[in-house]
Amino acid sequence: MEFQKERVFTALNADELKIGSKVTVADDLLALKESVLKHRLPKILRKVEPEDHIGRFLCDDNFHYCLAYLVEESEEKKLKWTDLKVGDVIRNDEISATSMVTRIDPSINYVTHIFADNVWLTDYELEGWKKVEE
Repeated sequence: MEFQKERVFTALNADELKIGSKVTVADDLLALKESVLKHRLPKILRKVEPEDHIGRFLCDDNFHYCLAYLVEESEEKKLKWTDLKVGDVIRNDEISATSMVTRIDPSINYVTHIFADNVWLTDYELEGWKKVEE
């Protein structure tokens, strides 16, 4: 794979990268180029941290990185905790479960915000759920 500068995301343009995208990540440019050229297995972008974070890219390995290289953009619209309010009903067809959101805590930590059916769901787990529309 050829290294393309237009696919590199930094702290400056991090907000332009879609959550769920496949990315190659590193903390310095040399390591990022090496990862791209050696076709290292991409990670899934789970969150872009606020501007006061050094490593703005949080991936599915629960590590933060300073640089991201877009391998494949996310196409699927996944449920995010910010899409929900208390009283919303959510469903997970994979495990045949339906639950009601009973608590939302934006400050609990960086990956868990929704309480439904007596359990806290991580943002990653929540992606497997859908909001039930009336």
